[in-house]
Amino acid sequence: MSRINNSFRFTGNLGTDPEVRFNPKNGEPIATIPLAVDASYKNRETGERIDKVDWFDLTVYYKGLVDVVQKYTHKGSKIAVRGHMRKRVWESKDRKDDGGKPIKESRIEFIVTEIMLLDKKGDSAPEAGTTYTAPEGADIPADDIPL
Repeated sequence: MSRINNSFRFTGNLGTDPEVRFNPKNGEPIATIPLAVDASYKNRETGERIDKVDWFDLTVYYKGLVDVVQKYTHKGSKIAVRGHMRKRVWESKDRKDDGGKPIKESRIEFIVTEIMLLDKKGDSAPEAGTTYTAPEGADIPADDIPL
């Protein structure tokens, strides 16, 4: 059986400034960044280019990467990211099934482990193409962190 690789790679622009919150269990920062990725295509029948954008909500758990995101990115910044996906499952607080039991809800989380800055903004910013990576074997927080 071949090995299955759970990874993603996106290049796009930030839709907003990064949002940083703190893990209630250990105080570590967590950044959330919405990334707009070009998904344009050519219509086969007309040859017309159809402009389309896909949005992905990315999560950055590693303190060093959160610092990079906070310091060097903002709405409109062009970045390339790599990482892996994780499915989060929890019992709904609001929704119940016919028997009154909480319904299980889920979400796919895109966890960033590498960021490449693709534009240079300001004198103190690193050169475009500078890449930052989470430390090898860095821990991913447990599934019970609030979304």
